[in-house]
Formats: sequence, structure tokens, C-alpha cells
Amino acid sequence: MKQKSSAITKVSTELFVKQGSWALGFLGIILLIYVGLGIGINIGVNVREGVLEEDFFTIAYRSTKGFMLVIGIISAYGFLSYYVRHGITRRDFFNGSTLAALYLSLAFPVAMPLIHWIISMFASQDAGNTRLLQEFNNSWLLTLVSYSVQIFIYYLMGWMIGSGFYRFGWIRGLGWIAAALVLIGFMDALWQFELASIWEEWVPVTTDFSVTLPVSLAGSLAVILIALTLIRLITRRVTIKM
Repeated sequence: MKQKSSAITKVSTELFVKQGSWALGFLGIILLIYVGLGIGINIGVNVREGVLEEDFFTIAYRSTKGFMLVIGIISAYGFLSYYVRHGITRRDFFNGSTLAALYLSLAFPVAMPLIHWIISMFASQDAGNTRLLQEFNNSWLLTLVSYSVQIFIYYLMGWMIGSGFYRFGWIRGLGWIAAALVLIGFMDALWQFELASIWEEWVPVTTDFSVTLPVSLAGSLAVILIALTLIRLITRRVTIKM
């Protein structure tokens, strides 16, 4: 039991450190883009009207989802083979990778507001006056909970897609993209965010309704459990590619 625990700890720690270093690079890029936009606006460069209203935290909130999706895919392709070849069981890798994704999903909501606060201090802005915060009734707690839950789900979706392609190849792997889109669309409808309109386009329901926080959390938990179950089923007996 102790050996199994140490294997899970090894995987979760190493993956968190590795993916955390990528996250730092990602945050640096977002920061450079944000500063570049600010400089461009100040010297009179024409930008889209909506861009003028964006702040660092709002930009980072949305772009982190894509980042987590990508490293979830990389986790399936790059890390599974490596760890299994080095004696880590598929189960231990699954548990360790899940923990690493959870750690990363908790780290972002800690780092982002801190960076946003520092930027606001140097730019003489109100740190609480963000577009995103207003969408969550000016509640930092609700905003950060939503942030953590959503980016964790996006990581799992990438992991599920990558695992599907890894095991079944490109043709059948496309079905896992469709499954991920359905789960993401459901999650976004619960939080009434970017992809919520997908439901109005494809099914005869409206997203013009109010969802309480407990319902959003319960629905998101269901998505997480479904995704983890599917990932485990895909990877439990997968042939490791050399």
C-alpha cells in the first residue's frame, strides 16, 4: 500500500511541477499580450471595441480553458507511455494525473487574482472592477470556484480526447471529441458562459434561465465523474505505444 501511495505521489508531484512550469510560461505570454494591448491602445492602434473592455483576469480566465485542454491531451499522449514504461501502473498514473490536474486547477485561481491585483496596483486601477467579476455578481468566491471547476473539467476533456485517440486511433477518436463537446456544452450551460448558446442551436430549449450555485456545482461534479470514469475505462487496458 505504501509503495502504491508513493507511486501516486511521485506521478502527481512530477506532473504538477512539469505542467506548472508550462503554466508559468503561459501566464507570461498572457501578461505580455495584455501589456502589448495596453501599449497599443495608448499609442492609438485601432482594436476591436470589446478588447477595450478586457482586463488581465478576464482574458486569462477564458484562455486558461484552452491551455488546460491542450495539456490534458498531452498528458494522454506524452506521459502515459513514459510512466508505464518506467514501472508505474496504469491505475497509479490515472490517480496521480488526476491529482496533478486538481492541484493545477487550484493553483490558477490563486495565481491569477494575485497577478491581476499587482497589475491593477501599477496601473492605478480598481482590482475589483473587472468584467468577469461583474458576471458573477461581484463575488470573488463564486468567480474563483467557477474558474477552478471549469478549467479542471477542460483538462479532463483534453485527457479524455487524447486517451480516445491514443487507444482507438484517428477515426474512432473523433467520437471522443464529440463526447467532450457535449459534456463541455452541458457544463457551460450550467455556468451560463461562452458555449451555453450551443444548447439553443441544437436542442429545443433555452438557456435564458437562472441556475443556482448548488445546481451548477452538482452538475459539474456529475460531468467530472463521467469524464473520470470514461478516462479510466479507456486507459485501464490500453496498449502502451513504444
